[in-house]
Parts: sequence; C-alpha cells; structure tokens
Amino acid sequence: MNFASLSPDERPREKLLSLGPEALSLAELLAVVLRTGRSGEDVVSLSQSLLVKMGGLEGLSRASVAELMQEKGLKEAKAASLAAALELGKRLAVLRSGEKTDWKSRLVSIALDTKFQERESIYALFLSARDKLLDEAELSYGGISGAYLDLPVFFRHAVRLSAAKIILVHNHPDGSSYPSKEDVALTEHVEKALRTLGIRLKGHYIAAEGELYLIHGAAKDRISVHV
Repeated sequence: MNFASLSPDERPREKLLSLGPEALSLAELLAVVLRTGRSGEDVVSLSQSLLVKMGGLEGLSRASVAELMQEKGLKEAKAASLAAALELGKRLAVLRSGEKTDWKSRLVSIALDTKFQERESIYALFLSARDKLLDEAELSYGGISGAYLDLPVFFRHAVRLSAAKIILVHNHPDGSSYPSKEDVALTEHVEKALRTLGIRLKGHYIAAEGELYLIHGAAKDRISVHV
C-alpha cells in the first residue's frame, strides 16, 4: 500500500474521525496508535507486518515493551504507546468480564451463534472455583471436518487467569450430536493435562443445530437450549 497515494478520507486517522473506529481494520487501528512507519514501509504496512510476525492481536498483546522495541522502527515512544493501548484493551476486558452472564447462558449463546456455521470451532469457558465465568476464548477455527486445538496457548491462558475449572464446547457443522473418536481422545488428553495443573475439566459439549450435548461432565450440567 502506498500511503502517500491515499486520499485523506482513506488514511486511518482521517477515516476514524469521519467514520468512527469501528470502520477501521485492525491494521488501521494500530496505524493510528503508531502514527508513522519506518524506513521503506508506511505505517499501515508496518502495522500489518507486526500483526503477521506477532501472530495477530493476541500474540501482540502478549509481547513485552522490550520485545516490541526489538522491532525495527519501534523506538521507546512507539513501543510505549502500543503497550499502553494494548493494556487499556486488557483492562477493559477485565471490566466487561464482571458483566458477563453465567456460564450456562454463555454456552447457550455459543450453541445458537454456531448453528449455521460451516466450520468447526472450539471454545473454552474459564471458571472460578465457584463457577464464576472469568473469561472465554475461541481456541481454534478449523475446517468442516475438524479443528485444531493449540493446547500450549490454551493452558497458558487458563493458568494466567488462575482458573479452577474449564468448560470446552465445539460445534459440529454436520449437525451430528455424537462425539467422534477424536472428540473423546481430545477430552481425555485435556482432562489429564489440566489435572496436572490443578484445574478441573468441568464439561465438554457439542453444539449441533443450535442444541447442546454433554459428552463429558456431570448429568446435572446438561443444558436445554430454549430460543
């Protein structure tokens, strides 16, 4: 992208002022924070490069100020501005987590949201010892026949939250309510690994055609979906 060739209303800051921040792409939002690019690369291209190298917004949010400053063109001022913006986002997420509904209501929402989804996704709900919903995450976004779960990222997130319990839910685009051999194997593997961390796998659900099916967990935690 040739930044200089963009019309004023196409430049990130001007676009934000005229259309609002929701109209900007992730790279454009980063460009507003960074303000300028680096030698041979405009600010939007720099932002895109950072997202690719860091593994998206989630990866970028885990980077320390020291790591950011190792990037060419990110001196103290830019690294500090970016780190501050990311920290504001994290703190806002914490505030909003206190407003979340209970975990059962959130599971129902996921079941309904994925009813017509054509690809399989895996979600995790992170709970306190008293079943308070601490956070949630979409752990993967796979193909029609399956999804890959990044276990190290999943476990790190659980430990950072000091979660006591985990609930997994994944959708079946084909509408099947029956767990596959892979589903069972994954459940067993995750449960064993979480146990070594002192975390309990409270349940694993399949979301199929807007309904929820418990494939691991206590019978009292079966959930009926009511639209």
